[in-house]
Amino acid sequence: MNVYGGWSVDGVFDAMIDSRQVRKLPVQWLLLLLVVYLMVIGPVDQYCLKRANKQMLTWLTFPLYVALFSLLIYYIGYRLRAGETEWNELHLVDILPHGESAEWRGRTYASIYSPINARYKVAGEQPQATLRGEFMSSWSGVQEGSRAEVLQRDKGFEGEIVVPVWTSQLLVSDWMQSGDYPFTATIAPKTAAQGAKWEITVENHLDRELKEIRLVLRDRVYDLGPLPPNKTSTFSVDQRAGLALGDFAQQNGSQFVMAAQNRQHAFGDNASRWLELNPAHLTAVSFLSKVMAVGPNQRGFVCPAGMDLTPAVERGDAVLLAWDPGRSPGDSSMNRFKTVRGRRDTLLRMAVPVGQSKP
Repeated sequence: MNVYGGWSVDGVFDAMIDSRQVRKLPVQWLLLLLVVYLMVIGPVDQYCLKRANKQMLTWLTFPLYVALFSLLIYYIGYRLRAGETEWNELHLVDILPHGESAEWRGRTYASIYSPINARYKVAGEQPQATLRGEFMSSWSGVQEGSRAEVLQRDKGFEGEIVVPVWTSQLLVSDWMQSGDYPFTATIAPKTAAQGAKWEITVENHLDRELKEIRLVLRDRVYDLGPLPPNKTSTFSVDQRAGLALGDFAQQNGSQFVMAAQNRQHAFGDNASRWLELNPAHLTAVSFLSKVMAVGPNQRGFVCPAGMDLTPAVERGDAVLLAWDPGRSPGDSSMNRFKTVRGRRDTLLRMAVPVGQSKP
């Protein structure tokens, strides 16, 4: 049950994939520009015209100042916000066991930046797929953060997104489809002379290397390293090693609230509203309830059911997270238009039951 208000987790994902072409004007520079404008149209204009003994010319100089500052503001906005069409996708995919095959339950976060007023076509081809705009959270006054026309079909959807000039928008697609296991794993405790260990066997079924594999088990996070393509790898880690899950989440999620807040502001610092897109941040998002302790009257993050994998760890399962940069599930994309810039990345998540103890 979510507390009233709070920050939308959509803002955290957008802070990771939003275009870096769009920059904001710091508030102090805006105030300085306003002070200079007031000085020019007031004391400076009066002093210059009085020295020239042509006070009546203020009827000409005042409109001229307004026109010049208007052009200056437009030029500053152009320099800060003009860019090229950009489409970035981030896929969070839960691999759910279903006999010999698996169900891929995905959430696709897509950010589009437009240098002009335009409409962009998108489509989802999965058997079950929907599209929505960014959830702005209940405290912001608006629930939906996009302008889109979506035609929901029996399989997938087609949509057209309206993006104003020099702005970016976030879209979210929830989808599900059947597929092969990208990897399989077995995990069991092992007793050894050096102490209790976890023995992890992971088989990569893909023809490419999976980067930065992490194991979350018994409230601890273990870095396992990469998985070579089409190969079975075995890892043995000390159960007392790794980092406490709460500490890991708070260390990597400490900027989530600031990023979610600042990206809604028209002016401000650019660095504080951006988050680096990396597996550590995505792991922290996957255990969002560990990022911040929320009391009865405190705001937390509002996220869809199933996003937070903390319940899987609390019931005793292990969670494996595999980073697949530069790829998307099925190597497909939602966009149906040409882009100059863009990237696609995927985080695969799988809950694995823990087996019996091994001698």
